[in-house]
Amino acid sequence: MSIRKFFTTVGISYFLLILLYFGITNLLALVIQAVVPDSLSTYPLLYWIVAAGPQYLIAMPVCACVMRRLPSVNLAKNSLGGGMVWFSLLCMDMLIVQIGNVIGSRVNTFIGNLSGQDVSSGIESVLSGGNLLLTFLIVVIIGPVMEELIFRKVLIDRTIVFGDWTAILLSGMIFGLAHGSFEQLFYAFGSGCLYAYIYIKTGKVRYTISLHMVTNFLTGFLLILISPDTTDLTRLVNGNDSINSGVFPGYVLYMIVVLVLSFIGLILFIRAVRKKKVKMVPGKYSMPAGRTAKAVFGNVGIILFLIIVAFMFVIKIVA
Repeated sequence: MSIRKFFTTVGISYFLLILLYFGITNLLALVIQAVVPDSLSTYPLLYWIVAAGPQYLIAMPVCACVMRRLPSVNLAKNSLGGGMVWFSLLCMDMLIVQIGNVIGSRVNTFIGNLSGQDVSSGIESVLSGGNLLLTFLIVVIIGPVMEELIFRKVLIDRTIVFGDWTAILLSGMIFGLAHGSFEQLFYAFGSGCLYAYIYIKTGKVRYTISLHMVTNFLTGFLLILISPDTTDLTRLVNGNDSINSGVFPGYVLYMIVVLVLSFIGLILFIRAVRKKKVKMVPGKYSMPAGRTAKAVFGNVGIILFLIIVAFMFVIKIVA
């Protein structure tokens, strides 16, 4: 198989993932809304079936089946190095998420000002509403497991032959774009690259799954549970201290912990770079950067993937 056909297959696989997820989810939502109006917002279980079912039960399995047409490599199995190494990586991931959130929010604000539309992803409203157990299962358990299998193991086991850099950047790019919004794009890309590096060096997807789970819990599920209501923040700014005292102090403590973890992550990252601990290995079919970029992006599959992702981003802005 030629290199171009190889990456065409990769692109088609993840194009189908987005097409099936986006198409089936929206079709189901339209049908259900027409038959039983407001049922998706009334019944959390129905909402999650529509939102997550097509992705995890149809789109991702189809993507994996198409990717199986490509030869895979069994990565060497190595230990992560203990609990402190895992904690260090968690701190770096927290740093990535915070930086990505800032960039995503700025880009969202810029696009919103240009378009006059609210382009936020609405993640907070989704997580904070409905059944907390269902939300926890999808966001903290099922989501990380499925995403690490499809965006790390399935993808990297096949693209690692082109070298660490290619596999890591492609995994991060596809993972980030598949989130479908500027708000999530940047931190998902950064975290995706970190998880890809960890998986390549250890050959064990359980490490990235555990990091992904904890990060989703800390930066998503837990944050929503303790976040103060917007009206509370407004009243605080206006000098009215009669807010929900049981929630707001917890939010402040949470933000302090996040900042501390992120600062630790920054120090550890700088040390790792200075001591040259981050090492990239060329693959069996490694090529110069220009030829690699041409091979990755100069094919029908990846172009189709980028087109459908761009369509999702546009729909998010104009809808």
